[in-house]
Amino acid sequence: MEPNVKIDLLIPGLPAKTDHFLFGICSLLLIRTAGRTILFDTGPFRIRPFLIKALEDLALSPKDIDTVFLTHLHWDHVENLDLFPDAEVLTPRSEFEYAAAPRPNDWGTPPYVREILRDMKVTLLPEQEQEIFPGVRTLLLPGHSIGLQGLVIDTANERAVLASDALWSARDATRAIPDVAFFDPAKAQTSLDKALAAGDVFYPGHDRPFRFTNGIVQYLTQYRYELSFPFQPLGQSFSLGISTERKTSAESQR
Repeated sequence: MEPNVKIDLLIPGLPAKTDHFLFGICSLLLIRTAGRTILFDTGPFRIRPFLIKALEDLALSPKDIDTVFLTHLHWDHVENLDLFPDAEVLTPRSEFEYAAAPRPNDWGTPPYVREILRDMKVTLLPEQEQEIFPGVRTLLLPGHSIGLQGLVIDTANERAVLASDALWSARDATRAIPDVAFFDPAKAQTSLDKALAAGDVFYPGHDRPFRFTNGIVQYLTQYRYELSFPFQPLGQSFSLGISTERKTSAESQR
């Protein structure tokens, strides 16, 4: 009997950069299997109200999350951990140990992450792939960070690869090169190749889910963002909309 695993996209990642920084909006997913309600990464603080709203849309609240799977301990994946004080937190042992003393040029791993985890129920994952829930197994994908782990999930119809930042966006797949390899570029390349060979549907760290067949990306969902730039001293604002939704011909003529 195949395990009954359900994946919901709570917040799609945003593959956006400026000349100074990344926006840091990562994909947040909800996995339900064998009576467990699992949040895949928690995202940066700035998306907190949207995460709560996304859970409410599924008739859930933060207290209904009994498990948090942290792929790695970069700031944009961990800052909403305090919403889930009673959840079991699964994270790679290598990430946890490294976070005690990150190397000086590592701006992705915040010095406060171990303090956040100090009073939580933390289960450290070894550097070996294993089934952690029915139909859900870990995938070792180091390189973006020291010990990133994703998930491979067997759903009713296909195999989903939740790759986090080992597959930063769909462009990584089309170029066959990891775009954001902070820690070890050579390992990041191996991990990208491994992730793309592991399933049928891909959930990247900072992009929408997609299928990838014969070098062609087929996105499975759309999104829309609006960026607002307030200007001083008079308070005018300039807004820029970013949408992957195609307008109808009537809308385009407005």
